[in-house]
Order: sequence, then C-alpha cells, then structure tokens
Amino acid sequence: MQETLFLNARIPRLDAAGPAGTWLLAHCGHISALDPGGESAPQRPGIQEVDLRGRTVIPGPVDAHCHLVSYGMQRRREADLRGARSLAEIRARLEAHATLLDLRDGDGRWLLGRGFDQEILAERRWPNRDDLDSIASGRPLRITRICGHALVANTHALHLAGVSSSPHGEFPAGVATEERMTPLNAAVPAPTDAEWREAALWAAHEAARVGFVGVHSLMAHEREIRALVALDRDGELPVRVQMQPPYAMLDTLQAAGIQTGFGSDYLTFGAIKLFSDGSLGARTAALGAPYSDDPRTAGELIYGPDELARRVQRIYDAGFQVCTHAIGDRAMAATLDAMEAGEMVRQGNPSARRFPPRIEHASLVNPALVERMRSLGVVAAVQPQFARSDYWAPERLGVERARGCYAFRTLWEGGVPLGGSTDCPVEPLDALAALGQMVSRPPWSPDEVIPLEAALRIFSEGSYQLQGAPPGAGRLAVGQRADFVALEQDPWRVPAAEVECISVAVTVVGGIIRHLQ
Repeated sequence: MQETLFLNARIPRLDAAGPAGTWLLAHCGHISALDPGGESAPQRPGIQEVDLRGRTVIPGPVDAHCHLVSYGMQRRREADLRGARSLAEIRARLEAHATLLDLRDGDGRWLLGRGFDQEILAERRWPNRDDLDSIASGRPLRITRICGHALVANTHALHLAGVSSSPHGEFPAGVATEERMTPLNAAVPAPTDAEWREAALWAAHEAARVGFVGVHSLMAHEREIRALVALDRDGELPVRVQMQPPYAMLDTLQAAGIQTGFGSDYLTFGAIKLFSDGSLGARTAALGAPYSDDPRTAGELIYGPDELARRVQRIYDAGFQVCTHAIGDRAMAATLDAMEAGEMVRQGNPSARRFPPRIEHASLVNPALVERMRSLGVVAAVQPQFARSDYWAPERLGVERARGCYAFRTLWEGGVPLGGSTDCPVEPLDALAALGQMVSRPPWSPDEVIPLEAALRIFSEGSYQLQGAPPGAGRLAVGQRADFVALEQDPWRVPAAEVECISVAVTVVGGIIRHLQ
C-alpha cells in the first residue's frame, strides 16, 4: 500500500508537555511515523502528500453508544420531531413528512415521527391519542419520545397493533412505555434488506462527516447486523463499527460460535446489551427515592435482582462482554449487584475475561456507587449532551440528588474509565457537539466539567478501553491506527463554550480520507 503523508498540521500532545507536531505518516492503515515536534517530514519517492493547511489534528473520536443503523432508517422513514415546541409544530412536521413520502389516504402506510419532548411543549403535557387522531385519523400514526422509551399512537395504530384504545383499556391515551411499546412497534411494516443497507451506509457516512472514526452501535435486530455485514464484505464501511446485539440474540450468536471480538478490522461484535431500567425523561428510570416532581413513582426496574444476575451470567458464560443500560441510582445498584454476582463466571471464561463489564449511561450516581464501579473494574459509556437536554434535572430529582446526575468529572476523578457518546438519535450525531458539551456544562451543573485534554482522550482512548482494546489504542502514536480528525479551529484557542461549534474539515480512518469538507 502507498504511504500517505499528512503535513502542515498542528498535532498537539495530549499526554506530555512538548511542542505540537506538524506531520503524520500513514502506511497500511496505521501510523508509521509521527513528528515529535520540529523534525522534518520524510522525503522519498512514492509518498502521497495531503496538505492539512494548518488545521488542528485530534485523535479520532469514537461514539461509544449510539443506534447507528436505526438512526439511518429513522432519517429515511420518520419525521424529525426534535426541538418541536408545540403540538402545532409536531402536526406541521408530520404533515410535511407525509408530503415528502407522498403518503396518500388509503395506501395503508404508517406515518411515523421521532424525537418529541413533552417537557418543552407549550402545552406542558404529553401528546395523546386524540391529538394524533386529529392529525391522521385515516392512517396509522406513531410518534416516539426523544429517549426512545415511550411512544404515542393514534386509534388506527392501536387497532392494527391489536391493543385496546378504549378509555378503560391498557392504552387509554395512546401512550406506551418500555415493554408495553412492543406491539405498537411490531405492527409497523418492516423495511426491506435493501432499505436497511441504504440506511446503514448513509448513517456510516454521516458518522464520518460529523467527526467520528468509529461507533459502538446498539443493534435492534439481525437485519441491522446483516446490513452492516454486507457493507463490510463489500469494503464500503467508511468508519469502524462495533455491534452491540440485544440479549434476545444471545442464543443465536452462541450457536454460531460468535463471541465478543469476532469480526474484521472495520466490523466486530461487542457486548450483549441488557436493560436495567428506563429513562429520566419518561420517569421510568429506577430511583432509590421517588421523583421530586412526581412523588407517586420512583421508576421501575426491568428485571428482579435474581433474573438480572442470571442474564449477566449467561452472557459471560457465552463468552461475551456485558453492557447494561442503567440510569437511575437504584438501577445502578442493581446492575452492580448483578455484575458482582457474575464476576466468577466472567473470570472463568477466557473470552469474557478480556472485556470489562460496562454500564451504558450511569446517569445518576453517588459516592458509594462510584467506588463500587471503580473496585469492580466497571467502565461506563456517558453522554455529555444529556446534561443540556435534561435541564429539568434539579426539579425532577431535587437539587441535592441532581448533583450526581451526569457526574462525568466525579466518575473520571473517581477512577472509573469513561467512553464518550451521543446516544444518537436521542441526541445529534455530532462529535464536536458531544466533546464541547463535556468541556462546557450548563448552569445547573457547572462542577462536572471535564478538561479538554481529558475529554479528547475519553472520546478516543476511553471508547477503546470500553471495548477491551490494549493500552494505547486510540492514541496518535506510531503503531496505532491512522484514525484522526482535522478541525477548522483549534479547540485550545477558543472558549470552552465554543468548542461544539468547530467544524470538522477532514476525517481519516485507516489512513484513508473518509470525509473532506
């Protein structure tokens, strides 16, 4: 393979003092030479040169928790309701989407939307079945909350799903949360394999465009996996993808002899995903005490302690890493209990032992939970953008309890390895937005800000550490993958609040330019 010299760059050193480098040499997908600061670039025949025009180079960010293929399909099939400020705006976006897709009365196709947040609606309430009936009474309509843990359906959709829409039925307002969403989601006609492939390819290119060199993608079902496998087989993946299959697929994967780490340079199987609770936005995250703004509930655990522990041990026994969605402090405690109970099984399986137990979100912690995470070697995928979106956290949790919400600095200083992520499509797929909101916190939580150098490492080395990679993975260093991003502005030379506005000029994966602005 041809050597590629990336020159006229500014390559800061994150782990030691010293001058920034100005060039990087890539060969066979890895960094073969790197300017230690002030040395001349190699000159020999056959080297391809890429002029980075003085831009700042950072280690390639990896989104440690997103729903890549689902995001691609959503953008193709569903109206984007994020940021809608009223029911009238939701109606307008849904009607515009119906026009875009040329939906016609009587054609039987569903009208879908995703991303509404009842907290910011002018009406200060949830949309309901009657609202959706007024938008589309003659076709099925389903909209999903921004967190993905709740939805609202109209009467036609409820009928097709075979659930009651009567005032005394299970879904009197058309609202469903958590597992109660299953029949509504199952009733939506499935996309074709070709549509899944197109969605996966679009989303992977979008990840490169916004500054990610890789993602850890939660997989909803095997058709998403097949789409990514087809792209990898044909050499079309522009970024590296680690797939996190659901627990429901464990038996199938185990029967096929697949374990965590199986795959290629661009596509691998990662952890098996479990859920311990729901979301703060839907008040289904399991808390140790009732919600401050709704004392009638403290959320809910998806499984009892024995069942959660049994599932964790089954995952370890099959040779997989485990990752568990846990948001509330009660869910965090239950998850750590299950991981501790399964530790002997993990240590007894050489494949599982290679990978640390990981928690997805770790949204509400306290000192005891942080210490347990550290002592058990638990790692966490965190989402900086949540801190801004969930501005209502002090009201929902109470001011004192909210100090432990999205407590990234507390976790980092407490010795818990972190990987940065977006949870797209819950939040925008945007590397600099996520990085920027880690180094600049909202007013309700200023003490949890992370220094820039640490934030950059959390999104690069940290995300690799979550997937059990050897030390050094994700760094800009000789021998490591030539995965990096060149920025239009230097993040060290702008106010912290402006880091999220920096544009991505070039994304390089394996020494190949995958995005060029």
